[in-house]
Order: sequence, then C-alpha cells, then structure tokens
Amino acid sequence: MAGDISLDDQATQLGFARLVGATQPAIAKHYKAEVFTVGASFRVWLHEYCERLRTEAAGRQANEARNRRDMAQAVESEANAQLKMRELYRQDQLILDIESVRKAMVEWSTIGKNEFLGAVESIVIAIESQHAITIDREPLQPNIDAALKAIGSYEIESEEAGRGGAPGLDTAA
Repeated sequence: MAGDISLDDQATQLGFARLVGATQPAIAKHYKAEVFTVGASFRVWLHEYCERLRTEAAGRQANEARNRRDMAQAVESEANAQLKMRELYRQDQLILDIESVRKAMVEWSTIGKNEFLGAVESIVIAIESQHAITIDREPLQPNIDAALKAIGSYEIESEEAGRGGAPGLDTAA
C-alpha cells in the first residue's frame, strides 16, 4: 500500500506507518516526541524519521540520564571557571581573604577609637583652658563608652579577637 502514497501528500500517522513498515502506535510515539513537523508532507516526515534513527544509532539520543550528566558537567565547568576567576582576582589583589579583611576592620576600629578618644580629650582640654575650669570627666564616661562600643561593634569575632584590638581601651561598656 505504500505505493499509493505520494511523498508530497500531507502525512498521517497511519499512512506513514504503512510507508515505513511500522505500526501506527510506534509512529504515534515519535509523533508525541515531536519528531515530526505537524502538517508536513510524507517526504519531510521521512527525512525527520531517518534523522531520528541516525541520531539514536549514533548514541546521541537525549535521555534523562544524559541530560543529568550534561547538567552536572555544565555546573562543574561553571564552578571551575568561578574558582579560576577568584584565584586570578586574588593574584591581582582584587579580592581579599577573610582574615585580611578582619585585620583591616580591627585596625580601622582601633584607629577610630583612638581618634575619638583623642578628639574628646582635646575638646575637654580646650574648654578647660578657654574658661579656666576643670571638667569632671566621670559624667562624660557613659557617652564615651557608648561611642567606643559603637565603633568597636565593627570588629569581626574570631579566635584572635581577644588578642587583637586596642590595648588600654575599655570596649566592654
């Protein structure tokens, strides 16, 4: 019956099954898998069918296991690329390790505390000398301690936090 079919006619599943010597349910599976172009001719379907068979024979058929493997390889490649980029950034000193950042923040906090204490002392001395008075520093201490605590809150907790910091400054306020 395949001789009654013109390759230029619009393809049907039953007609194509007869053309290639397959069952209609087998062709329906390919149709569901979108191997065939809807509304195309038997010629187009025959070409698409042969391509599908070549692909399957070559082991290139996409299946879930292959897709998972391909996805895993893509993720691995992306991770390797990011790792290499981080290493390049580190070599170019565009990124820092956490310990370097921690040390810099502790140093900044210490400098900030020292500058603050120096400024407070300079202000008190300037007021005392300008007005020929002596200022009792004890009532100022809660405000000083609160400011030191705010400045010190930027320190990063680590094993070295107790050893680092600024000697002689009370940050426990």
